[in-house]
Amino acid sequence: MRRFAPASLSLRLVVLFGLLAMVILAALGTYLSHSLHVQLERRDDEELAGKCRSINHLVEHAASLEDILARRHLVLDTLTGHDQLLVRIARADGSTLLESHDPTRTPPGIDLSQVDIRAWDSIQSWKLGDLRARYVASKPVTRSGEQAVVLVVRTASDRMLLLAEYRSDVWWAAGVGALLAILMSYFLVRSGLRPLRAMAAQTRAVSASRLDTRLDLQAAPRELHEIVESFNEMLDRLHRSFQQLSQFSADLAHDVRTPLNNLMVQTQVALGKPRGIDEYQALLSSNIEEYERLSRMMESMLFLARAENAHVVLQWQELDVAQELTRIADYFEGIADEAHVRLVVRGAGRLRADATLLRRAVGNLVANAIRYTPADGVIRLQVEAAGDGMEISVANPGAGIPAEQLERLFDRFYRADPSRSSAGGSSGLGLAIVRSIMMLHGGQASVTSSPGQLTVFSLRFPGRSAR
Repeated sequence: MRRFAPASLSLRLVVLFGLLAMVILAALGTYLSHSLHVQLERRDDEELAGKCRSINHLVEHAASLEDILARRHLVLDTLTGHDQLLVRIARADGSTLLESHDPTRTPPGIDLSQVDIRAWDSIQSWKLGDLRARYVASKPVTRSGEQAVVLVVRTASDRMLLLAEYRSDVWWAAGVGALLAILMSYFLVRSGLRPLRAMAAQTRAVSASRLDTRLDLQAAPRELHEIVESFNEMLDRLHRSFQQLSQFSADLAHDVRTPLNNLMVQTQVALGKPRGIDEYQALLSSNIEEYERLSRMMESMLFLARAENAHVVLQWQELDVAQELTRIADYFEGIADEAHVRLVVRGAGRLRADATLLRRAVGNLVANAIRYTPADGVIRLQVEAAGDGMEISVANPGAGIPAEQLERLFDRFYRADPSRSSAGGSSGLGLAIVRSIMMLHGGQASVTSSPGQLTVFSLRFPGRSAR
């Protein structure tokens, strides 16, 4: 099925403004028309009641019903200027005494003798077919005591005819006003959305080579400040990520190039002239070391890639942390003896974590600590409660790490001492792996150090992982 592109924001706003203008103008016109109708109807009713009182006054001052016929002109004079008023004066038995109109000229369907009088001395409505009328009926008595029935009917009103024209004018005015509102809203919306077009122009200037470009917050309307700030923060993250990726690519090329160059140079030297079996065996042994280094580097990079994309499934276990730290210390005991350092385990506690990843994270920290601890130094592996969680720390003495390097220690391929790290076979990925492992556990890795003081790496596990 064909999918239609959503309407532009300008068109949506113009349509909404147009509909809103139409609804408001129509509601306002309806209210004014209704209010005017109520006022005019009230005045017509007052006039109708006044005419009825005037005719009653004439009847009450007449000597008899026959005298009313003789004074017919007085009744008609009362209705002068009101062609839409009809009067019928009847006897008590219902026979017509006087009517103010010629039945032959009466609008079709009107027969005053057929009016169903439901109440006296109050204004009522009468509907016969399409004809709508208002009437008032009363029973005045002549001076001779004869009772008459006076019926005054208004079939139409000049005011109501004027009201019909007024309604037509109101609807025309509402339509024209809505059209003008739509046209004006179009220009206002275009003017109001000018900052968005300016922002769009600024965003088009952003490219891979210009990730340092930022949207101008001061030029944006206050309502868009949050969007602009979020966009600039996104650009900051992209810029940092792009820089890290560029640095990562450069570091990776440099680290891979070293073992590859070693392999090529050693092999070329060996092939330069015939060699003995011992020399070839030494070459193969050296090559194996370089291959193992490349393999460890690839394995570490693959782990980091899987960890960052949440493709590593944790095998949660309830662990005795002191027992795990003791096991790690025993594993590194031989290397520590060669470096003339000691490993000491302190503290106790239980932790819910992935045993393999925990050992790998702590093992990386211990390996680094052994590498940088001077002879006869003591490396402390300690576990202790930290709030509702658990914290494992690896502390070692040494030269310390400058403050400006602490923030980058967990970056990939970063080495605080490149010469010593390269000599020791370090790939610069150990601490990056530690941070990824802690992220998988929902915790965090941190380091504190000062020149000539203890360097302490801490692994803080959240409360949901600790008991």
